[in-house]
Amino acid sequence: MKRNTIHAITCALFAALILSSCQSSDLPNPAELNKTPRELGSFYPDNITEVDSIEIMSGSDGSTKRTTNPKLIHDWIEKIRHVKIVEHPDAEDTTGVLFHMTMFKQDTVVFYMTPTNINHQPIEPQGEVADLMTELYEDIP
Repeated sequence: MKRNTIHAITCALFAALILSSCQSSDLPNPAELNKTPRELGSFYPDNITEVDSIEIMSGSDGSTKRTTNPKLIHDWIEKIRHVKIVEHPDAEDTTGVLFHMTMFKQDTVVFYMTPTNINHQPIEPQGEVADLMTELYEDIP
């Protein structure tokens, strides 16, 4: 009798284990969560409009330009902050980019981006970001 009880309990537990593993989850796949487009400004940890200096380096020749012009910075941030960005954690390393951009607040680095990553996290390549970075580079004297 004792053996039949242990056998029945073991079978019931095994059946419950199988049934619970067959249930579908309502939770989204973490890889799918990263594919949700977000505005570029949401990647910035604070208020992006408080950036007071931008340094941009050309990936083609290494020349660097820096601006502290508040109007130029504000106007450019207003253009780029609403661009939709999609994270791409599975992206392969890239060799070379069009521009490297570093944003500062009181001489402290607060944000880094290229057309293929934000704060060293891969994103899907963004032609619009590259175009806006080119525009800024050309606008800085």
